[in-house]
Amino acid sequence: MASPGDLLHGLQGLPKLALSYIFRGMDLVNPVESKDERIRMLKRVEFYSVVEAGALGLLSGLLLLLVTIWMDSNRGMILDDAFWDGVVILGIIIAFGVVITMVELSVMYFLSLRNARIIASLNGQSTTAEDIDEQVMVALVNAGLQTPNNTGEFFGINPRKHISRLQVVFAAIFLKTKVSGSRAIIKMMWKRFAIRVFGRTVSRGALELASLPVFAFWNMWVMRSTIRELRMRSEMPLREEELVAYITMNSDDSSDLCLDTIEEHIFCLGDVHPNVERVFKRIYEDSNKQVWKTTSEQRFAQRNLDQYSQPQLYTAIRTLVVTMAIDPRSRRKQNKLLKELNEVVEKEIEIRPNDITHAILNGKELPKWNG
Repeated sequence: MASPGDLLHGLQGLPKLALSYIFRGMDLVNPVESKDERIRMLKRVEFYSVVEAGALGLLSGLLLLLVTIWMDSNRGMILDDAFWDGVVILGIIIAFGVVITMVELSVMYFLSLRNARIIASLNGQSTTAEDIDEQVMVALVNAGLQTPNNTGEFFGINPRKHISRLQVVFAAIFLKTKVSGSRAIIKMMWKRFAIRVFGRTVSRGALELASLPVFAFWNMWVMRSTIRELRMRSEMPLREEELVAYITMNSDDSSDLCLDTIEEHIFCLGDVHPNVERVFKRIYEDSNKQVWKTTSEQRFAQRNLDQYSQPQLYTAIRTLVVTMAIDPRSRRKQNKLLKELNEVVEKEIEIRPNDITHAILNGKELPKWNG
């Protein structure tokens, strides 16, 4: 992949100015000794990333608005037939929209690439183009579309073993339409609201102008999710040992149950998140036996919890809470299992996945275990 210097070389005028801003300070960030200063700078990167993404969304929406108004002003002037004239105008608007969206996504990618390098630099990790490029692409895809991670066999686990083919097909269709569909629905709802309140005299340009926040909000949400994903992945090498010790409480006897619980989390989502993969491998490698194998019998969520002792149940709760905390996706099925576990232990655990996530991203100690 081309370096920032390669991209800037030979450019002049506005393109050079834009790329200079995007890559500004990328290679000037050094690791910081103070943990508090490092966390403060990481939060700063996250904040400015979200602001930049929102501004980019407003700009792209404004450009599309100007194109729409311009083409509407030429209605009836391109072709004599009103129907085909409308088709041509719609086609031109769509073509401009595709180009604007491609440019918008490209700039968002380069902004994410810059921010990923800064995050890696602050954490004293690799900032090579290959490593960062892969992280950004995966994080952007996960944040924007929540597409699956590794769905292949993992330590004998088939992540999609308990997911029907029909569910996979529907998930694929949903992922393909999520971005465009959500934008269209929000804009449609706003237009209906505006027409009801202001009447049908409100102009089309005013409606389009009022829908600009939709573009900004979507970009800000995607960028925030992306940076959170990148930050969590970047923090994992620094906190991995601590998280594993928190799960196992330095007991080798609990490793099989920990791995069974993580396997259940994998089954719930149908893939293996990189953060979950790191913790799974670490627990497996730290085990003296290293004989754990996935079972073809009941998965953990289907087992009778009465067969486990109280310490074992608390181990399963810790494992599930940490696994959910480092995998920022849907938690509906895992929350159901967590509720069932809390119902059979003597003392309900008040620690939640968000508490662990907050501690990791803010550089704080993990919540004190009260079980």
